[in-house]
Amino acid sequence: MRNRCIQMCILILLGILLYQNILAGQKVRYQFEKGNIYRYSTTVESNTTGQMMGQEFSMTSGAAIDYSVSVTDAKEGVYTLTLTFEKFHVRVNMPMMGFHDSTMAMEEYVGKRMKVVMTDRGKTLSTALIDTIAPSRIQAMAGLTPADLFKQFLIELPEKEMDKNSSWKKDLPDTTQRGGMKIVTRNNIEFNVAGSEEKLGFECWKIAILGTSTIEGSGSRHGNDVTMDGTIKVSGAAYVAPAEGVFVLSEQINDTEMTTMVTGAQTGASTMSISTTMKTELVK
Repeated sequence: MRNRCIQMCILILLGILLYQNILAGQKVRYQFEKGNIYRYSTTVESNTTGQMMGQEFSMTSGAAIDYSVSVTDAKEGVYTLTLTFEKFHVRVNMPMMGFHDSTMAMEEYVGKRMKVVMTDRGKTLSTALIDTIAPSRIQAMAGLTPADLFKQFLIELPEKEMDKNSSWKKDLPDTTQRGGMKIVTRNNIEFNVAGSEEKLGFECWKIAILGTSTIEGSGSRHGNDVTMDGTIKVSGAAYVAPAEGVFVLSEQINDTEMTTMVTGAQTGASTMSISTTMKTELVK
């Protein structure tokens, strides 16, 4: 009995030491190797309610996207990646626009490639389509381009060392052009190392994500002046394997409140509440 107790104490002690070692201070960096191919899958589910031109509406939507990430160049802490879409399915249920629980395979995306240049901290330097993708009705409704989807492909890691007490913020503004509008997003997102967990066979650091972003937009659509403003509450977690330098998994919830004003030939206001969950995981 005494020997068994001693063995158990040793195992517990080893577990504690291993846990502390996993969360010891170190500069965590992504370690993509030139010539390697990584595969990821992203799923999105969204519920929207609101009022437009005095009429209430609701919609649900989702997406399932599979893509490969080829490392075409890696030097001096900068990676050049080629993302190739392998599956791109979109589901929309919005009766007022003629979509009744429609699931569409966006075949025009399959096989198309996009170039992403990023640092080993996960900061995106540039995105650009390599192949032309014909515009679709879904893309026009969303006001998004494929490059927008991967503007922030990976969670951005801090410059300093990380340990179990680390926290850092993302507070730089982000400007995009969508559907004739200039949209500025100001972020106040905090990241905290929340512990260590095994995910998909990797020993990962769990990085908790919490904060708020504000959105301001202005521009013109169909001859009308449009302004928009809103807030996004963000929560979730990302999992990074420090030993391998691999982004393994992220799960995030965004709750958005948005107001849009239209003036011109058509004048009116619309409000929307959008709850979105998004999950991205490494596919072995």
